[in-house]
Amino acid sequence: MGKVIPGCAETFQDSSEFQPRFEGQGQSQRFRDMHQKVEHIRSGDTIATTPGVAQWFYNDGQEPLVIVSVFDLASHQNQLDRNPRPFYLAGNNPQGQVWLQGREQQPQKNIFNGFGPEVIAQALKIDLQTAQQLQNQDDNRGNIVRVQGPFGVIRPPLRGQRPQEEEEEEGRHGRHGNGLEETICSARCTDNLDDPSRADVYKPQLGYISTLNSYDLPILRFIRLSALRGSIRQNAMVLPQWNANANAILYVTDGEAQIQIVNDNGNRVFDGQVSQGQLIAVPQGFSVVKRATSNRFQWVEFKTNANAQINTLAGRTSVLRGLPLEVITNGFQISPEEARRVKFNTLETTLTHSSGPASYGRPRVAAA
Repeated sequence: MGKVIPGCAETFQDSSEFQPRFEGQGQSQRFRDMHQKVEHIRSGDTIATTPGVAQWFYNDGQEPLVIVSVFDLASHQNQLDRNPRPFYLAGNNPQGQVWLQGREQQPQKNIFNGFGPEVIAQALKIDLQTAQQLQNQDDNRGNIVRVQGPFGVIRPPLRGQRPQEEEEEEGRHGRHGNGLEETICSARCTDNLDDPSRADVYKPQLGYISTLNSYDLPILRFIRLSALRGSIRQNAMVLPQWNANANAILYVTDGEAQIQIVNDNGNRVFDGQVSQGQLIAVPQGFSVVKRATSNRFQWVEFKTNANAQINTLAGRTSVLRGLPLEVITNGFQISPEEARRVKFNTLETTLTHSSGPASYGRPRVAAA
C-alpha cells in the first residue's frame, strides 16, 4: 500500500544505480526511482487516511484483498456537502458514484480526462500522445487492474526478512517516539487488530475485543475516528452497551450473530440475525447487544470519535452497579433481594455466556 501526502518528500529511494553527473556548474544525481512511503498490510490492519491523500493498493498475496472503507461525511474537513467525492488519478469507474444525491449517475473518469491533452503535455513536459494515454479514454478496465510483469516498488523487507540486529535494536527502543515520526509526512497510519495478544478484553472460552483509538494511533486524533475488532465464540454475549460520544458502523467479517438495538425511546429498532458482509449503523445513545449463533462471530466497528466511550447496562462496571440498591428497588418496583440479584449477579464487564442456568430468561412463577 502506498500513500501520497501533499507537500511531503519522496523518502523511499533506490540508489543502486546512483551515478553523479556534472552539468555546467551543478551536479545532478540519477536515481532509478524515488517515491513516498510504501507499507506492507495484512489481514486485520486498520488504516487511517487523512483528506486529500492519494492512495493505491497492490495485492501480492494468494487470496483476495477485501477492504472496508468508511467516510466521515459530517467531519469539519468535508467542506462542500454531505457527499463523498473521491476522484481517480488513473483508471475509471464505469458505474459512477452511486452515493451522490441529486445528481444523475454517470461513468466516472479520471481527473486528467477533464483537461485538454495539450495542457497535460505542457505541465508534465511530455508528448501529446503520452498525455492522451494518461486520460484513459479508451481504457475499460475500471479502477482495479492486473499488473503486467513484476511489480517492483521500493519497500523495506517484511519483519521476518530483516537482519536480526535491526529487530533487536527496535525491541530495545520499542515504539517510543522522538517527535519526528509524528509529523504528518511520517506519522504512523496503520495498526493491526487481529492479534488476540493485544486484546483489551480477553476470555479464552468467550473471545476477545480490541480497540484502536488516538492513544494507540495518534493520527486518529486528526481524523476523529476510532475502531474496534471483536471475535466471540458461539453463545458468547457482548453485554448491552451504548456509545456515549460516537456513532458506530458495525461490519460483519465472519460468522453469524443475533443483534438487538434499542433507541432512546425504549423501542427495539432492530432485532435480527446478521452474517458475513452485512453492515449495521448504531447511532449514538442507542443500546446494542450481540450474541454469537455460529461457531465464531467476528466484526469490526468504526466510530466517529477518536476516543469513543461506551457505557454498559449490565456487568461489574455498568450503570446498574453504580446505583444504590434502594434506587433499583424503588425505580423498578422490585424486592430488595431481586434488586441485589440485578446489581450483583453479572460479574463480567464486557463478555459473558448467553446460556446460563435454565431459570435465566424465563418468566418467574409465583409460589402457590
